[in-house]
Amino acid sequence: MPRRRRRPDLDGLLELQYGLVRRDQVLGGMPSGIDDHSSQENGDDGAGPALTKGALRWRLEKGLWQIVLPAVYATHGGPLTREQRAFASLLYAGDSAQLTGPAALHLHHMRSAPSDELVHVLIPDSRRLSPARFAAVSRTHRLDPRMTTIGRMPVVSPARAVADAVRMAPEMGLGQARALVAEAVQRRLATLDQLRTELVEGPKRGSLLLRSALTEVAASLGAAPVTRLREICQGSAALPEIRWQPTLTGPDGERLPSPDGWIADTAIALEIIGQEMDPSPESWTQQLRRHNSFAEYGILVLTFTANEIRMDPAGVLGTIVRAYLERARTGVRHDVRAA
Repeated sequence: MPRRRRRPDLDGLLELQYGLVRRDQVLGGMPSGIDDHSSQENGDDGAGPALTKGALRWRLEKGLWQIVLPAVYATHGGPLTREQRAFASLLYAGDSAQLTGPAALHLHHMRSAPSDELVHVLIPDSRRLSPARFAAVSRTHRLDPRMTTIGRMPVVSPARAVADAVRMAPEMGLGQARALVAEAVQRRLATLDQLRTELVEGPKRGSLLLRSALTEVAASLGAAPVTRLREICQGSAALPEIRWQPTLTGPDGERLPSPDGWIADTAIALEIIGQEMDPSPESWTQQLRRHNSFAEYGILVLTFTANEIRMDPAGVLGTIVRAYLERARTGVRHDVRAA
């Protein structure tokens, strides 16, 4: 007698996927939904469908499940949470999709993130997929290489999310756009240079508002202190070339926070804290994590306030020079790369 094929248990997959499932997952042996990990983590080997077509139809007709997007089902009859709407959109968009815009900003916990009934998802330019209900699908030739995973969802970097959110909201005013850019910079989720790169490399449509917001924020949030610090350091013959707001990567490929200044041969990071920095406990904790991230790789962090740079440039320069000469004398070995 032929061995009866085991039906995979849906529970583990649904727990991973916020109670959501795609049609091919339940009828085709539960392949992965967004990446290649869902079925593996659930311990399933694709040994036959989890449900028959009849069983799926019965659940839908009885209202136990609901269709939330084409071929995407919620295993309950109530409204979707923000996270479920985001995950459902990714299930609909399929392989290589990335969340962007307001949905991504909320996942990055940005307080000034605008509300949006749509979930914006990026897919490769080579694919074609129509928008559906709340899933706004955009094709792009520049998926974000700095994408991160939050709650098992691929999410673009804060810089890309801010830029796309401003471009995708024609009703957004300058005040809200400025608040988005300012929060990203103040909380060190993105640098001005990263935002400028998104402005230059991204689509031109909707870029005027982003450009205006960047110009205003650069004039008021940290651009002047960084510029002044650069001028101070350039006046010293004792210091080598300093990289400004670089992207740092550890030997293990881990992306490190981007300091305001970087002295490569002695692994010294220069950080500026201005009066405009968010004083909340969350921001303070984030600042401590930044310092700890640097310390793990043997990086010395020198932190200055904007007021120090303005009122005591000689003292600031002296601190940097003394630290550099001491580190150069003792010798510092590190594998941190800057780009």
